[in-house]
Formats: sequence, structure tokens, C-alpha cells
Amino acid sequence: MKQTRSKQLWLMLAVAMCICILALMGAGSLSKADNAGQMYTYSAAASFVCDANGTITAYKGNKNAEQIIVPATINGRTVTGIGNNVFKGCERVTLIVIPDTVVTIGDKAFENCQSLNTLYSYKKTTNVTANKTATVTDAAGTTGTATEKGVVVSYTDMGAISIPSGLTKLGTGAFAGCRSIGRFAVPESSAYFTTYTWNPADPNRAQIKGKTQGELLISKDGKILYRMASFNYNGKGPYTFSPKLTVINPYACEQSGITWEIRIPDSVKTIGDYAFYKCNNLGTVSFGDKSKLEKIGAYAFAYNNNIQIMLPASVTSIGTYSFAYCPNIIFDMSKTKIEVIPDYTFYNCPNLKDFRKPEENGGYVGIVVPKTLKKIGAYAFYGCSNVNQVVFKGTTLKSIGTGAFQTCGNLHDIDIPEGVTKIANGTFDGCHNLNTIKLPNSLKNIGDNAFKNCTNIKKMVIPKNVSHISNNSFAGAKQDGIDTSKNQYSQKFIKAEKPAAVGTKFKVGKLRYKITKSDAKKGTVTLYGAKKSVTKATIPATVMYQGYKFKVTSIGNNAFKGCKKLKTVKLGKNVKSVGKSAFYGCKKLNSVSLDAKLTKIGDKAFAKCTAIKKLTIPKQVSRIGSKAFYGCKKLKTITVKSSKLKKKTVGKSAFTQINKKATIKVPKKKVKAYKTIFKSAGAAKSVKIKK
Repeated sequence: MKQTRSKQLWLMLAVAMCICILALMGAGSLSKADNAGQMYTYSAAASFVCDANGTITAYKGNKNAEQIIVPATINGRTVTGIGNNVFKGCERVTLIVIPDTVVTIGDKAFENCQSLNTLYSYKKTTNVTANKTATVTDAAGTTGTATEKGVVVSYTDMGAISIPSGLTKLGTGAFAGCRSIGRFAVPESSAYFTTYTWNPADPNRAQIKGKTQGELLISKDGKILYRMASFNYNGKGPYTFSPKLTVINPYACEQSGITWEIRIPDSVKTIGDYAFYKCNNLGTVSFGDKSKLEKIGAYAFAYNNNIQIMLPASVTSIGTYSFAYCPNIIFDMSKTKIEVIPDYTFYNCPNLKDFRKPEENGGYVGIVVPKTLKKIGAYAFYGCSNVNQVVFKGTTLKSIGTGAFQTCGNLHDIDIPEGVTKIANGTFDGCHNLNTIKLPNSLKNIGDNAFKNCTNIKKMVIPKNVSHISNNSFAGAKQDGIDTSKNQYSQKFIKAEKPAAVGTKFKVGKLRYKITKSDAKKGTVTLYGAKKSVTKATIPATVMYQGYKFKVTSIGNNAFKGCKKLKTVKLGKNVKSVGKSAFYGCKKLNSVSLDAKLTKIGDKAFAKCTAIKKLTIPKQVSRIGSKAFYGCKKLKTITVKSSKLKKKTVGKSAFTQINKKATIKVPKKKVKAYKTIFKSAGAAKSVKIKK
């Protein structure tokens, strides 16, 4: 009995196995012969919002669904379009089926459908009753099965983004963020689209009857690249494009796995926004000598770890963030016609450098900007921490934006071209190795935190036209190396750690000073020289240098000697002495005002100043050097207020060759004594000396 039952069981198992084998053989033959596939049930019509024109404007279904099957009609309307952002964020969907009646797909319709690898379009069937099937032919001629409840997707169409045959418009970024696309399939009958392939002989690619397949979805005329597949690249490059290509659309190649080298055809004029965004290790992007490229969009090459680009001379504009977040980028734009480097262009590109070798460029690793450049936008080079040189080829630059070079920690020196009028807020904030800065004479404004934490400044001259400096423009910066002598206004905002040493020389306007006493509160200087072209010299009571105030206590030897254009001199209230030959030979000097604190007039101090007509000697003067006023032929009126002069303190020939008809007025009590002193000092007998 047991043996009989065992035989029956074995017989049943054998029959079952045969049935399975036959079924598999049948399925296999159907797959190859009839392109059979799998049935997918329509998603509920209530999941879709459809407007009066048949365009689906929203998807309200399960965002975590793995398949979305769009019915051919919704609420009695034939579906004709997929609107903007409809399936945006359906990250788990792998398959979306749409009717072949769709003629438009909107902007970012499938954005961030990260798992989407199959888009399938089917033809609408009619007169099919419930639970009955009908054999249908899709737009490409592939046969499948449809019912009122769903669609059979052919196995050969799986893994391809199949474009509906009647599609006329594909919106910007329709497949942005779709990282699982391996290939595109386009009906040969399509009037608007086709494909371009790098692997035409791929043995693993299933052939779809009536459709072209490739890694690139392009326009029928080959001029527009809509989208590149995200994988199926062998990493051997170089990769080329349709030779007729003129536009690489926004998002066309973003997040693709392409590496090695991409060759952009000479015919391309525009690379759109986000075109090569987040391609990871993109490698070399090369252009031909006859490239017609003009425009590169925002974020076009952003977020690529390794990239080398030498822009062709034809480029006229690049977008914001166009090369941002590229940790290792070798870049050259020196030959372009770019006028603006927009905001955030190279934001956070720590290893940005050009193609020059450091050993051939004085050890510098930097960037050369084109001679046409007029503006650098806000934060354009922010975080480019290894750039140590920026070279400006031209003189057209007018504006540098907020934070343009912020945290460029290895920037060593910069020569800002003439024409720039403002250093904006935070421009060089955190450039702690910046040591030589050449500011243009055109500069008028230095903004908040412009040089904050620039702790190694060794050489900088504040130009004379600067009229605005913020209280924190140089916060945390080393200010000892900043020369403010040309701009007294700047002294209010820039202060060294301690006063400059005795002997330090500096200029204020056309006058030159030398420190004679270094002290934070009681420092003094002598005016030791002047520019020969000076016509008027008003000696201040104090001058500022590196944030410290110094009293001007003396006019040095030969300070104005030979200043033939000098006409007027007014000494400041702290000047106590005028040195030897200080104004010797100033032939046009006709007005001299000596301050009350003056005590000493040196030898030949005003000798041969032939235009002086009158002079007042202050009451504190106790010494007049030899030949002090020698040869002042027009000096006709001298008022002496001092009672401290003695024969031994008035030098020989001090008044020789003054005007013979001169009158010297002296204190009442000194008339007799001063007659002797002045006559012995060279005053002619005809000179009158009276009270």
C-alpha cells in the first residue's frame, strides 16, 4: 500500500515538473516572438488632477509607489500632457507608464525620481469590455496586451526611457535628478526626437522594433541635447556628441556617471544651467580651436570632484555657481571675453588653479582673469583656500563684490587695477597670508570687514581718494604695514600695534615727515622735505601715522630748498624751529606766517627768498642764524615781537641785502639794543629801526 502511494507521489511530481518546463519554454518563446511582458494595473484615476486640456497637473497618489500607471482617460478627458513637477520627488518609482496620446511633458515633470529606469507609452484601446483583453500595438509597432484594468509592458522596453511617438515638447529638467536612467528609446516616426549612442554594438542591449536607442536624447535635427543617461559608460572616453549640437539643455547631463574626457563640439553655443551638475569625477572637458561656445549657465559644472576646463576665447558669459563646489579644478578663462564673474562662481573650490606649473610661475598657484573683466561678483572666489595669486590682465575691472575672496587663506598678493572704486564688505576677510596689496588711486570706499583677520599685511598704501573706511574694515588685521600717509582720513581707522620707531619717514600729501620721538601720546616729527611742485605749505600742528598722533615740532634743514613754485607758508602752532636753508631760494615765496611758539630760525633759513615783502618774528624767538634772511631784496617790513634776541644769538649777515628802505619795528624797550644788533647783522644804514 505504502509503495503504491509513493509511486503515485513521484508520478505527480514528474507531471508537475514537465508542466513547469513547458510553461517556461512557452514563456520564453512568447517573450522573443511576441515581445510579451508583465501586466500592470492602472493607478486610480483619483490619484491624478487633470485640467480641461487633458494635462495632468498634479499626482496625489502614493509618493512611495514603485509603479505608476497613468490611465488613457481621466474623468472623460484624454490625457495629452504631463505638467510641471507632477511626479517630482517620487523617489522609489522604477516604472511609469503613460498613454501615447501625451504630446507635452512639462518642466521637471519627473524631477528626483531617483529610481526611475523605465518610461513606457502605450496606445489607447477601445471597445474592450471588462476583464477582456485586446492585442494592441504601441507607437513603435511593438505588440502587447491591454485590458480595461491595465497595461502589459514589453520586457524589451524595460530599462529604457521610451518617448511617446507624438511628443512635441519636453520641458526643462524633465528628468532632472533621475539617476537610474540607462538608455533612451525613441520611435523612428518621431518628428521631434531621436537618440545618439556611444555603444552601438552593446551585446547586452535588447533591440526594440521601430525605435532608436542610445545614451543621449537629442532633437531630431541633432542640435539640442535634452538628456544624457546616468550610466552605461565604460570610463575609457573620450566621449563626443552629435556634430550638429548647438545647445546642451539645462540638466542635460547632471548626475551622470560619465568620466574621463568629454569633447564639446565646436558648434555648441550654449551649455545650460546644471548641465553637468554633480557628475562627480567628470575629468577633462575639452573644446576645439574653432569653438563657438558663448554661454555657460548657472551651476553648469558645480559639484564635480575632479575637472579640467580651458574655456575657449568665444565665451562671453558664465552663470552663478557655474564651477562652485569643485574641490579639485584646473581652470583657464584667460582668453575669454567674459565681463562678469558672477556671484559664487568658484565658491568653495579649495584647490582651484590654472594650467601654469608652479615651478614655471615663481611658485605661484593662481588664476588669470580675462582682460575684458569688469566685475567680480559676491563670494566669487570664496573658500578658494589654495589660490595664492590672482592676475588681472586688463584695466577694465570696476567692481569687486562682497566676500569675493573671503577665506582665500593662501592668497599672497594682489594688484587691484585702476578703475575699482570700492572694496566691498568682507572682500578679503580671512586672507591671513595676504601680505602685499596694491590699491588703485581710484579707490574711494573700503567696506565692513574688508580686510578682517588679514594678519600678515606687510605692504599696503591707502590712496588719497579714499573717503570711507568702516570702523571694522581692518578688524583683527595686522596694521603695521599699512601706509596711511597719503590719506589722513584713514588714520582714524587704522592703527599699528605701537608707534613707528624714531627715524621712520612717511608722507602726508606733498610733505614728508620723520619721527623724532616715538611715543603713543607724546610723539614728535620734523618736516624734512616737500615735493618740488608744492605752491602752498600749511604746516599742521599734528599729523597722524599708523593711527598715532605726532606733533610737528620743527622744519628740517633744506626742507623746502629749491621749491621754486612755493608762494605761501604757514607754520603750525607746535613748530619751534626752522632748520638751516629750510626755505633757501624759494623765489616766489611772498607770504610767511611764523607761529608764536617758534624759538629758532636757522642759518640761511629764508635766504634768497626774493619775493618776501613783510615778516613777523614771534616773541619766543631767541635765535636767528647767519644769513637767515640774506638776499630778501623785497623784504621791507619786519615786525619783531621778541625781546629775547642778543647780539650773540643773531647770526652774521642775517639781514644783509634786505630792502634798503626797510623798516624794522621792535619792542619799545629794545629799540636802542636792537639797532646795534640788526646793524651788526647786516642791515643797511638806511634801514629804519623803531618801536
